[in-house]
Amino acid sequence: MKTASANLLAMLNGTGNALVMADCYTLTLLGGQVLRYTDFDLDLMLGGALYISSGIKFKRSRIRWIAGLEVDTLDLTLYANPTDTVNGVHFLRQVKGGILDGATIRLDRAYMIIGSTVAEGLQLFSGRVAEVQTGRTEARLKVKSWLELLNVKMPRNQYQAGCGNTLFDGMCGLSKAALAVAGTVSGTSTATWFPSALAQAASWFDLGTVTFTSGANSGISRTVRAFAGGAFAFNLPWPNVPQLGDTFTAYPGCDKQLVTCTSKFANAPKFRGEPFIPIPETAY
Repeated sequence: MKTASANLLAMLNGTGNALVMADCYTLTLLGGQVLRYTDFDLDLMLGGALYISSGIKFKRSRIRWIAGLEVDTLDLTLYANPTDTVNGVHFLRQVKGGILDGATIRLDRAYMIIGSTVAEGLQLFSGRVAEVQTGRTEARLKVKSWLELLNVKMPRNQYQAGCGNTLFDGMCGLSKAALAVAGTVSGTSTATWFPSALAQAASWFDLGTVTFTSGANSGISRTVRAFAGGAFAFNLPWPNVPQLGDTFTAYPGCDKQLVTCTSKFANAPKFRGEPFIPIPETAY
């Protein structure tokens, strides 16, 4: 069942209202950045957010509304002109670089009275990007609904050398806030590297995350590839090159090994792996 707002119901039930409809797409990237587009001829305001009409063009498959637990799929084709960029880089180049990996997409149907660019919306679909294919002028996406999260292997717990927990989740028990470290960019940077004055040991933040709290990247996060000598390196570039004085919060990472859980986090009682079970090839 879809729930409509009181304003939308009043608009649909109003007598003499000539309405037009448009699709609005909200792309939330893994680092927290949000992109909004519409297939309408003009920019639209929906839910207090601006949806751009002059950017990426969308073509989508039909949507089914059914009862039950079937995973719904939305097929999207995104067309980009040479002038369509995200953070100063051509959109399709960003897609090939993985900008849509793990992204979520929401599709809303916007209703508005003719002559207005302020719309009321009805959510049609929401899910995660599952597959991405790119061509010279287009990107083809397969987006699966959130019910896909129910597709888990059983039994849930399997024997493995690495820990079955995720750092900071309920089973791990560590406090993310307690291990957060505040820092400041201390010198000239690139889109994938910046220095700081943090004195933690090398590799302390490897596989962890950095979230900027000021500057052009404020609110955006990236996974740390390597940390040494106070400098952070990343695989996925920042939308904007970090600048001297930008502040950030860094969180340590975990490689899920017992020695890391013991020496780095002193959390061995919560370790949920079986590193001492021999592999089948050596078991007798």
